[in-house]
Amino acid sequence: MGFTKGGIGSTSSAPSEPVIAAPAPTKLASTSELPIDFGGNSAPRAQRSFLRSGTSSTSKPSTPLPAHEQAHFNKIGSTIGAQMLAKMGWQAGTGLGATGEGIVIPIESKLRPKKMGIAFKGYKEKTEQSKLEARRRGEVVSDDEEEVRPRQSKKGDAKEKRSDAWKKPKKVKTRVEHKTYEQIVAEAGQEPAASGIGQIIDATGRTPREVASLADISLSSWTPSTDPTRIPEVRHNLRLIVDACKNDLDGLAREAKALEERKRFITQESIRLQKKVSDEAELIARLQQVKLVVDDIGAKAKELASVYEATLDDFSPLFSTLLVQYPTEFDRYRLDEIVVAAIAPMVRRIVAQWNPLQDPPGLVTTFRTWKQALKVNSVDKPPDTQIDIYGARIVATPPAIEKPMTPFESLLWNVWLPKVRTCLNNEWSPEDPTPAVKLYEAWSTFLPPFVRDNLLDQLILPKVSKAVADWSPKRSTVSLHALVFPWLPYLGLRIDYVLDDAQRKVKSLLRSWVPADGALKDLGGWMEVFDKGEWDAMLLKYVVPKLGSLLRDEFRVNPRNQNMEPLKQVLAWSTLLRGSVFSQLLETEFFPKWLDVLHIWLIQPKVSFEEVAQWYSFWKSSFPDSVQSMPGVARGFTRGLQLMNTAIELGPDAPTMLKRPDLRAEQAIANVSMKKATATKVAPARIQEITFRSIVEEFAASHNLLFIPTGRAHEKSRMPLFRISSNIGGKGGLLVYVQDDAVWAPDGDEYRAITLEDMVLRANK
Repeated sequence: MGFTKGGIGSTSSAPSEPVIAAPAPTKLASTSELPIDFGGNSAPRAQRSFLRSGTSSTSKPSTPLPAHEQAHFNKIGSTIGAQMLAKMGWQAGTGLGATGEGIVIPIESKLRPKKMGIAFKGYKEKTEQSKLEARRRGEVVSDDEEEVRPRQSKKGDAKEKRSDAWKKPKKVKTRVEHKTYEQIVAEAGQEPAASGIGQIIDATGRTPREVASLADISLSSWTPSTDPTRIPEVRHNLRLIVDACKNDLDGLAREAKALEERKRFITQESIRLQKKVSDEAELIARLQQVKLVVDDIGAKAKELASVYEATLDDFSPLFSTLLVQYPTEFDRYRLDEIVVAAIAPMVRRIVAQWNPLQDPPGLVTTFRTWKQALKVNSVDKPPDTQIDIYGARIVATPPAIEKPMTPFESLLWNVWLPKVRTCLNNEWSPEDPTPAVKLYEAWSTFLPPFVRDNLLDQLILPKVSKAVADWSPKRSTVSLHALVFPWLPYLGLRIDYVLDDAQRKVKSLLRSWVPADGALKDLGGWMEVFDKGEWDAMLLKYVVPKLGSLLRDEFRVNPRNQNMEPLKQVLAWSTLLRGSVFSQLLETEFFPKWLDVLHIWLIQPKVSFEEVAQWYSFWKSSFPDSVQSMPGVARGFTRGLQLMNTAIELGPDAPTMLKRPDLRAEQAIANVSMKKATATKVAPARIQEITFRSIVEEFAASHNLLFIPTGRAHEKSRMPLFRISSNIGGKGGLLVYVQDDAVWAPDGDEYRAITLEDMVLRANK
């Protein structure tokens, strides 16, 4: 085959010169010197047929191609362009052109670093392709310095290379690099530290030496040598292979560690699941046993449903079995619903025939034995929360949470409570509180709080409050005390709901009381209900004046025909009145009359002192011991005894020499002598934890004066007015009020503060 025109692989002969077809291929070069893929002995015949013909002096030898270029030419070997080049005599590994002086591989570009100029800081831009081409042309190229030393340099070529350096480089496509998992781990700082490999000996030099690491050997300087075992490229490749193997081993080690962790987790999970399976199997076995017991309870309920006089005690052994043998299942699966469902029909039958007022503790005894099975009051109270308020730790009450009723609470609400409601509304009277009180006492600690509150608030207290409001001392058959006091221990914060009206009734009763009505029944119990000061003020205002009038107007001391009834009516109040007030009442109204009669008896010419002594003993025994121990009463009897002794000493001169006793004058003299001692006692009394009003009351009582409320108030200060008087009837005396730890008394049209001594002097005038 010949060519009419010059082309790739053609010679520079004239076109008219005939081209002779190449004979059989001559040996341009030994085929053993060529690589296998570039025309070696093992190359196919079709490829060997495209070898150029001619002498060895006009062709260039083949250049070994890099691996990636070999792969590239193998990939494009079947393309149209490659087939056309082969037809023109070109083969892979030889240069283009008739003499093979052209390039062997496609043009390769080298990307200059960003923002770097041409030959910046001696940077060389020679590519691997240009190095290979230079070596093929016979030039010596250094791998380290990237410098080219041509054998024959020409001025034109050098000028052309310098001009090419300023040309704009071609754009090169960025090559994507892929990283392995081990590289990513190493860059993230998670690669495990390399373990030591023992002692390292460097035998590269003449004398072996010990080094710390392989890096010291790789960084050590070396010089060219004829020793084939010290080829740098081989050592470099060996290091790359070793590093690659180390990375692979590290990856395998990490994978083995992960598998070991996974194996450990699977082992633990297997143990857990096996335990869960065994627990579930045990639970199934226990539930089967529970089912047998539940079936027995159901059979017992059906059996007792047909019995007329059945009792709930027959269920006790079965309920005990559930609680004792299966406590966890009882709470977890709410078996109390089964208990309540079993007893509900019988409870309805029993409650229908039950009278709560006649048999208050009915059913509660049996229910108490089943308290745990019925879950009575078993709701857990949430823990109290301590909060810090201004440095003080206090307990905050947790918010109330509405919870549904338990089965037993529902049974009480729907079966027990309606029966109790019917009986209390239709059959119970508050005047007879005993049946209702016994019913409440029997069930109060057993009932849930909301049922107990409903029983008190809706059924009991409304009827008690109505009975208190309708109570009258003339119409009612029971005392107010018997109506209210049985419920006081159970009312708690509801006590004011009943007591407010009851206290008003007591005040009204005392206001309208007269001695002819006799002593008020059960009045002593109200002392604990009223405030002490309020109680004393109420008695001073409504009772003491009436008792003084009774002794003054209706009581007479008559040794021949003594009427003790008025005195007995007064003595009945001795435990209700304050001791100083009652003592002063007797000193004022009783002892003056008694001493006058004793004096008249002692001045008689034929007096019998034995009879007088018996009369004295009679009167002293007529007073209770608590009254005899009162200071004023003791002084009165002592004064009578002194009068008797004086009469005995005077003998026949007694009728003329025995003076008539004046108890009030003697008391006034004694008060004047004790004024200083009394004044010294006032100051420490103010230091004590008592009110100034109580100090004034005690000071007045120590001077035999009454501190009586008037029920009026001062016009300007609006403070309550009191009367300081020695008269038990509340007449005369001094009108005062107490404010700002001072006693205020009238001074003309205005009130002025006075001392306690001045108060006593003005009250005795």
